[in-house]
Amino acid sequence: MKSKYRYLVPNGITFASLTCGIISILLSATDHLEPAGSLILASYILDLFDGAMARKLKAGSEFGLQLDSLVDMVSLGTAPAVLLFMHLQMEGLTAVWTWPFIILIPLAGAFRLARFNLLPPKETGNTDSVGLTISTGGATLALAVLSDLALPTELMPSYSFIILAVFISLLMVSTIAFPSFFWIFSSWKKNMLLIIMFGISLIITPFFTAWFFWTNTYLGLALGRAGYRRLS
Repeated sequence: MKSKYRYLVPNGITFASLTCGIISILLSATDHLEPAGSLILASYILDLFDGAMARKLKAGSEFGLQLDSLVDMVSLGTAPAVLLFMHLQMEGLTAVWTWPFIILIPLAGAFRLARFNLLPPKETGNTDSVGLTISTGGATLALAVLSDLALPTELMPSYSFIILAVFISLLMVSTIAFPSFFWIFSSWKKNMLLIIMFGISLIITPFFTAWFFWTNTYLGLALGRAGYRRLS
């Protein structure tokens, strides 16, 4: 595709992600947390594909890079923070001392995005990211809330969400190398194994809880790999 209109495809996906984020914030503000969290996850999935589509169509641009960062700040930095705040409000955790920890999420996300935009292009074959991406961080927080809402009993105590928010924020500002999801799904054998394992987990737990479990597994494996490399 040689036409300049090819840029409309990835940028259109990015704007769709922004739309999901804005609607998610509005839904959270009106206590519709399940659809709000689902839209954050939709934004997360769209964020995975806009960059891939830009590379496929050779439609990468400085405008697209800046647009993607601004959209991520809204849809995967601010929207998850609002969702988590409203969830804690509904759980009765209304103390003002929780506010700084909620605010920490978009602050850490902004730092992560600013640093990413200043990094040189990745070397060929290197799919790692420096620090946890704001997209995965925001999706993890949304999944925590959706998992708690999906289960008949509490997934974890209310204060644990504050600990999770701090943990995710620290991972975003860290320099730990996190592997790309496209690297994880790089071979059909791994894909089949992961699909089977995810299917089994769906039999045991609700969909969002299973997704939350596997996202935490990804974080644990990345941290374990970083620790092993540090010791080696």
